[in-house]
Amino acid sequence: MDNPLITAALVVLTLLSLAASGLALRRLFARSSGRIATRAEQLLITACSLGLLAVFLYRKIQMGPGWQPLEAHVDGLVLIGLLFGVVILFLQQRPRLGGLDAFGLPLLTVILAWSVCASAWTYRAFDLNTLHPVWMAVHLAGVYMGTLSSAVAAIAGGTFLYVQHRLRSKQNIADTGRLANLESLESLIIRTATIGFALLTLGLLAGLVIQTGGGAASRLGPGWWHSPKVLLAVLAWAVYAVVMNVRFGSAFRGARAAWLSIFGLVLLLATYGVVTALPNARDDARPTRAPSSETPR
Repeated sequence: MDNPLITAALVVLTLLSLAASGLALRRLFARSSGRIATRAEQLLITACSLGLLAVFLYRKIQMGPGWQPLEAHVDGLVLIGLLFGVVILFLQQRPRLGGLDAFGLPLLTVILAWSVCASAWTYRAFDLNTLHPVWMAVHLAGVYMGTLSSAVAAIAGGTFLYVQHRLRSKQNIADTGRLANLESLESLIIRTATIGFALLTLGLLAGLVIQTGGGAASRLGPGWWHSPKVLLAVLAWAVYAVVMNVRFGSAFRGARAAWLSIFGLVLLLATYGVVTALPNARDDARPTRAPSSETPR
């Protein structure tokens, strides 16, 4: 288990995100924009983002001089949550992208709830003492930042499907102007999927270098290339390869691209779940290192 104080802080931040999600969803289905609710939602997201930054900095103080960023799964989730919160605040300032927060905040809540689990029950530090420390850093950064871009693509996909449904069913057409239009949403899906594809490619290549280069990181054995972790990651990579090229063909445009962006994120989250749940998939894990201020556990 990680520091109980960090776990408690993550629980509080998850509740703040949940409250902001409720306000965003209420505004989505309400006929008025709700300025008070909007400001309250922004304050909650800001508090949540600042809290995640404080948790990340506290991790540095807690673990001592030897701590490295992203040395545990909880670090990656906290970083994704922090940056995702900032992205949601940015999207709220873009009138052409209205409604994205109603889909982004529930996802942020899921990420924070997962970070609570990663801190309280499945805490395990990664093995960064390999023959390829630079490649390991590139691998982790590429995977986590690629996931962040994929998350933005997924919420754009969810918003696209919702707006399309309202237009087709002709429900509250007058209020649809408060939401992003389909063209802007499809453009956002393609751009963020492209960034996610590039970052995931970098992360996968770095992981391949680490795995085939020997040393402490090569622990999956001769059949590593068809392990659940690798297969799910490659499948997610292939999904984003398709999404980023939808502009060149009509077969996967519109709703298909939206569904694929959501499916790609599900695959990435499933990859993290496999790494956490299956002992033989934890090729990059090592026993927990005790914080400098505590006795070894």
